[in-house]
Amino acid sequence: MNRTLLRIAWRNLWRHKQRTILMIATVGVGSLVILVLFGLSDGVIGSMTAAQIQWNQGSFQVRATGYAEDPIVERGLSAVQAAAVVDRLAGLRTAGITERLETAAMLRSAYGTGGVSLRGIDLTTEPSVTRLDEVIVDGGYLGGRGQILLSTTLAAELDVRVGERVVVLGAGAEGTDSSAFRVSGLFRPGSIDLEQVVIAAIDDVRAMTGCSGATSIAVALPPGASARRAVAEAKRLLASETGVEVADYFDLNPMARLMIAGSTLKMIPFVLMISLMAGFGVANTAFYSVLERTRELGVMKALGLSRKLLARMVLLESTLVATIGFVAGGGIGYGGLLYLSRHGWDLSFMAAIGEAVGLPRVIYASTSGWYWGAALSVVVVTALVAAWYPARRANRLEPVTAIREG
Repeated sequence: MNRTLLRIAWRNLWRHKQRTILMIATVGVGSLVILVLFGLSDGVIGSMTAAQIQWNQGSFQVRATGYAEDPIVERGLSAVQAAAVVDRLAGLRTAGITERLETAAMLRSAYGTGGVSLRGIDLTTEPSVTRLDEVIVDGGYLGGRGQILLSTTLAAELDVRVGERVVVLGAGAEGTDSSAFRVSGLFRPGSIDLEQVVIAAIDDVRAMTGCSGATSIAVALPPGASARRAVAEAKRLLASETGVEVADYFDLNPMARLMIAGSTLKMIPFVLMISLMAGFGVANTAFYSVLERTRELGVMKALGLSRKLLARMVLLESTLVATIGFVAGGGIGYGGLLYLSRHGWDLSFMAAIGEAVGLPRVIYASTSGWYWGAALSVVVVTALVAAWYPARRANRLEPVTAIREG
C-alpha cells in the first residue's frame, strides 16, 4: 500500500507541473540561501582569523603572567624564561616558534611623526610563524639590522618611501632611546592591528630597550592541527614554568568571541524570514491543491480510501516536494561553497572598507557538514509542518459533501 500511495502522490504532483515547480523552487531557494548564509558568515570570520594567525599573531602565544594587563617591556619574559619556553615547546608539534620583543614607540620621518608599536622579530625563525613577506608590496623583507618594515597605511600617513631613513624613539627598561633605520619595504596590513606596527630585527629592539628577553613567544601550528589541543598541550608542557601563561586566539583577540556571537544573532531574523517563506509557500500551494481536488478526494474516500491514508498522501506529496527542493537547492548552494572554499572571493573592489574592518582581500567560504542539518531543520521541517493543515483538512472531508461541493 505504501508503494501504491507513493505512486499516486508522485502522479498527483506532476498533474500540475507549474504548481509543483513553484513549491520545489520555494524549498530549493530557502535551502540554498541557508547554506550560503552560514557558509559565507563562518567563512568571513574564518578568513579574518586566518589573516590574524598567518600575518600577525601566530596560532597562539606564550607571555609573562600579567603582561596583557600592563604591556611594557619590563614585564616581558626574561632571556632565561624565553629560552626555557622555547626548549619546552620543542616537544609540541609545531610549524614554527619565534621570539618577539614589542614596545611603544614614536616614528619620525622628514614629513611627520606618529605613535607606533615597534616589534622586534627574529629574522631566522619569524618566517616560519607568519607570512608577512607575502604581503610586501614595495621593496623587500628585512635583510639584517638597521632596516625596518612599515605598513602602507603608516607610510602614506608619514609620507615615507622605500630607502628613506626614519628615526624611532622607543620606550625601554631604563627610559627611552632612539635609533635610525632605513625603510627596506612596505607591507599591506591584513588587519587593523598591523597598520601602526613597525617591524625591525629583534637585536635592534633589544639594543634600544635594554631588554635581552622577549615580550612574547609566537607559535604556528601545521595545517589541520587542532589549536585547542595544542594550547592544552602547551599549558601542560609549561606547567612547571612559573611566571608564564599561554594565550590562545581569543585571549589575544577578546572582541573576536563577541563578534562570532553577534554574527550568529544577526542571522536569526534572516533564518526566520526564510522559514516563513518556505512554510507559507508550501502550505499555501498544498492547501490550494486540496481545495482544487475536493471532489476527487471525496470520490477516493467513497471508494474506500481511509482518512488516515488520504492525509498521508497529502503529506507525502509535500515530503516529495521538500526532498527534491532540498537536494536541488542544497546541492547548488553547497557546490558554490566548495568553489569559494578553494578559489575564494576576491574583495579587492572594496579594499578600503575591508582593511578598515580587518577583512582580508580574499575570503574563503566554510563547508561544514552541519549546514546541511541547518537547512534541513529550518526549511524542510518548516515546510512539512506547514503542510499539516492541508493534510488535516483532507482527513476531515466527508465523501458525500466533498463530491457535491467539488
